[in-house]
Amino acid sequence: MTKNSFSNIPRDIALRLLATLCFFILLLLQYKLISSSYHIESREIAQKEKNVIKHLYGEAIINDKLYPGGQNVFDNSLNKERLMDLEHLYKTNRLMFNDSIRLITKHILEELTAASNMDSVMSAILKSIHLDLEKYGYAITLDEISISFDGKNYIDLTIWNDVLLPICIDGNERYISPNEVVSNISVSSYMPYSYGVKFTLYGLNLSQNFAVFKKIFPLFLLTAICTFIILTTYTLTFRRWQKQKKLNEVTQDFLSSITHEFKTPISSISVSVKNLIRETKSYNNTHVTQSIAVIERQSKRIDQLVDQAIGISMFDPSNVRKEHRNLVEDIENSLHDLRLKYIHHSHVDIKFETDIKDFFISYDFFYLTTAINNLIENGIKHNNSTDKEVTIRLRETKANVLLEISDNGEGIPREEQQHVFHKFYQGRKGKEKGGLGLGLYYVDQMIKTHQWKQEIHLRDTRGTEIRIIIPKTIRKTKDER
Repeated sequence: MTKNSFSNIPRDIALRLLATLCFFILLLLQYKLISSSYHIESREIAQKEKNVIKHLYGEAIINDKLYPGGQNVFDNSLNKERLMDLEHLYKTNRLMFNDSIRLITKHILEELTAASNMDSVMSAILKSIHLDLEKYGYAITLDEISISFDGKNYIDLTIWNDVLLPICIDGNERYISPNEVVSNISVSSYMPYSYGVKFTLYGLNLSQNFAVFKKIFPLFLLTAICTFIILTTYTLTFRRWQKQKKLNEVTQDFLSSITHEFKTPISSISVSVKNLIRETKSYNNTHVTQSIAVIERQSKRIDQLVDQAIGISMFDPSNVRKEHRNLVEDIENSLHDLRLKYIHHSHVDIKFETDIKDFFISYDFFYLTTAINNLIENGIKHNNSTDKEVTIRLRETKANVLLEISDNGEGIPREEQQHVFHKFYQGRKGKEKGGLGLGLYYVDQMIKTHQWKQEIHLRDTRGTEIRIIIPKTIRKTKDER
């Protein structure tokens, strides 16, 4: 799939796919957490249980082998006289020695199996720790039998016969596993004509899974609740976002339609007013002249309001196109155009103060200059001073570039400062001047889209200063470019 294919995916579908993917990753992590916790708890419980059983089993067979009475089976088959006979055969006739070993081993295994009392031993052990043999599986195996004629060197009997060890003496073979070892015992002697035995007890608590689940149930419940909350929050948020998106689309379509319908009659009114002014120049009727002037001013005001509504309805953060531009040059050009608008208003003074010659930074030219114009025109419009002054300062600190727009008006009351950037908000004095309450909202959206910050300050003398804080990027001069 190419890059263009990805770019053709609708934004809401892409967001839904991304959110779904993140949710499944979260579920996978939660599963890993619970699974790891389960295995850790299972090992801890099993190990504690096995340690107790190992201790009790050791006490039950003290000075014995495999189970109480198992010692007698080995002593009867491998007594000193028998071992001396085997030594003679080992030295003189290996064939007869091999046959004798095979018979002895077979006899020992048959006797151990027949005489086993491991069920009663395990029942007593499990009862002492509040367990039941029906819910606990075990196996006891004989792993090795060896004999020694000198008390130093032992001969493994399994290599001299066809009996394969380890072999299960009692219990169930399915519990024979390295993970289920309870006790592994090796017994031998340094005395001449002795024997050695190795045997292993395996055990598994068949009801352990339920015990482990009970222990981790609080974690499982908390995880389930968190997952449910996240899923619910995601669903509600996504639905609200879709509703808000549809509402915004309807609002923008409505504004676009309304403004288009307004533009046509406004243009007609403007043309008609210009014709009336030209045709009534020769008249000396003051009342007619004043009425035409009122129509002209109000039609211009309506035209400005419609333009502002169009600008806000068309504002879309996804359409921001940032370029690496000279901020100083763009501000100067924008102010030059704005000064021409007020060239016949001698009481309006727009100043630009900066010590920076060139400063290149990434931003959207149209959105930034439109926001600056909105701030300047607000400083002029909401200003009752005889001589209206708006000053634009551009200065830099160690980490930021500061763009400050200040005026000599009455200022914004402190209680209204946190609301002035809201859509359609107009302060008490702002309502007297008219407007839609969209100018500062546009400024706020532009700043948020660029990930900048803004501050409002009341000046010590008079008026308001709005500061736009722009984090620095790599600075380049024209020569370097």
